[in-house]
Amino acid sequence: MQEKHALRYATRDELLRSFGFRSYKQYLKSDEWSQIRGEVFAEYSECICCEHKAQVVHHVRYDSATLLGVHRLHLAPLCHKCHEAIEIQDDGDKGSMARANTLMFEMARRKDAKQTWLQRFYKERKPWKSKSGIDAGAKRSAWRRKQEEKTEPPRDYSGVFWIKARRR
Repeated sequence: MQEKHALRYATRDELLRSFGFRSYKQYLKSDEWSQIRGEVFAEYSECICCEHKAQVVHHVRYDSATLLGVHRLHLAPLCHKCHEAIEIQDDGDKGSMARANTLMFEMARRKDAKQTWLQRFYKERKPWKSKSGIDAGAKRSAWRRKQEEKTEPPRDYSGVFWIKARRR
């Protein structure tokens, strides 16, 4: 687990170096990041997890479009308290991105499942595809349809028996 965790941050740092930043800290201090944060706060001034004013922008993903601010779907406005709650584990270490995002979405749904940021996220995100290229959403829908077909009530064949009876 720790290797996967470290790999995500190494990939993020490599992306940032390709953009001309020496480190994540330098990126966070840059004018580009200040502008991106400002745009997120202009659109969403309140923390998505509680009623406080948003002070931090959490990266849901570290892809190039998100880091450059081209695609702001994966940037979540949070207050310091909520950001620390999702990022830091009980032992004081930083948790995995998956854990942080799971906690953030749970907290956001508890606050208001119909809030603008969540609705936009679920509406605009691309369907997740596995490494084999299979769309997980479509696969799940097909499975549900099969399950529904299995549980359909038996068909009414009373008309069929009437037709056969008439032939005699």
